[in-house]
Formats: sequence, structure tokens, C-alpha cells
Amino acid sequence: MPLPEDPELRRIARFWDARAREDARRYSVPGGARVGEATFEGAGEAVLSALEATLGWSAEGAAVALDLGCGAGRLTPALAARADQVVAVDVAPGMLDAARQRVGSTDAVSYLHADAGEVTGLPAAWVDVALVLGVLPHLPTVKLVAAVLHELGRLLAPGGSAVFDVRSADPALVLPGEDDLPAHVAGHPLWRGTIVDLETLAALAHQAELVVERIEGSGTARCLVLVRREEH
Repeated sequence: MPLPEDPELRRIARFWDARAREDARRYSVPGGARVGEATFEGAGEAVLSALEATLGWSAEGAAVALDLGCGAGRLTPALAARADQVVAVDVAPGMLDAARQRVGSTDAVSYLHADAGEVTGLPAAWVDVALVLGVLPHLPTVKLVAAVLHELGRLLAPGGSAVFDVRSADPALVLPGEDDLPAHVAGHPLWRGTIVDLETLAALAHQAELVVERIEGSGTARCLVLVRREEH
């Protein structure tokens, strides 16, 4: 799978490809936490249940679900258990390979190599629900965050919904020895990402014709946002 043409996107793809080579499972978990195989396998069900309890969001009965920034497929099987069809997308070929190897390809699950801000190959207004977890908190510029929101606005069918996370504050101070993330990852701008204040986020969502319905964890290093595509 070729890397993107844009130099910035190529850099992002190379960064996540390198993480896939190091430990695709670890770097598919927000924060880079090390988890056992059983925990990783059960994460999808746990996360989707938590999103339903916290945000009132569910993928149950969706015709098409999008796992945008799927990594090694942590959430893909749980989405496939709820939706008729799942498209798992990632900018890093190595992550897609890990997801395909772990989850497998079926009539209900397909894989697409694409940037989250320009998912070429998928038609407009085609997706009923989307999950975008562990993507926006690592993007280095607000411009790239805006591109992903714009693409969600294009892909979601009217009334369709998406859940994503975003960095709305600096992370807690970590002293040496308190976090086992390698220095070349923890200090990298493509890991640290950029802060997006919630007022800016609301404006970007509005421009993408997305309505912000709920936010949990506002003003923290990682908050959850539920948006819905405007109906016309």
C-alpha cells in the first residue's frame, strides 16, 4: 500500500507504521498502555458498552459503521457485531495489516488505506455511525483536526452520528520513571498532538455541518465528543 503523497501525511503514516512494527497492539490503545491479548480482545465490547452508558451512543443496527483510525482492530470486531458492514480505515499500512491479520476479512468487514481527513473511495452520506478514537489527540495541527471533522461531515448520512476523542488540555505532568513509553514516542509531536479548545471544536463541527450533542471530560487531556450530521 503506497504512502500518501502529501509530505505531512506521509510523515504521519511513517510514524504510525513505525509504531506498528514496534508493537501494533500497544499503540492501538490510547496512551500506549501495554495490555494483554485477552484484555485487548475484550476491549471493543467494553468500550462500546461504555460509550452507550456515557454518551448514549450505539452502533446497534447500523447499516454501515466506520472504524476510522482502526489501528490493529481493537474496536472493529465489536462494531461488526452490531452493524451490517464495517469499513476499517488507517493511514498506516502496517496497522491495517495487523488489523486484517487479527480480525480477518469477511463480507461484513473491509479495510481501506486512507488518511482520516480524506477517505477517498467511500461515497458521501454513506456511513451511519463512525468511531474515531485515538486519532485527533495525536494530530499536530488544528488544520488536520478540521480536515477530519469535514470528512466526517461528508461521509455521515443525514442524522448519522460519530464519536471521537480530542485533546482539550495539556496532559498531566509525567516525571522520569512514571511512564514506560519510549522517549522517541512520548516526546514526538505526532504523539503529543495539539490542543483544541472546545469553542474552536464547536466552530469546526458547525462548519462541517455536524451538531455537537454531548461532550464528556471537557477541559481534560482527552475528552469524548458525540456529534450528529445535520438533517436537511
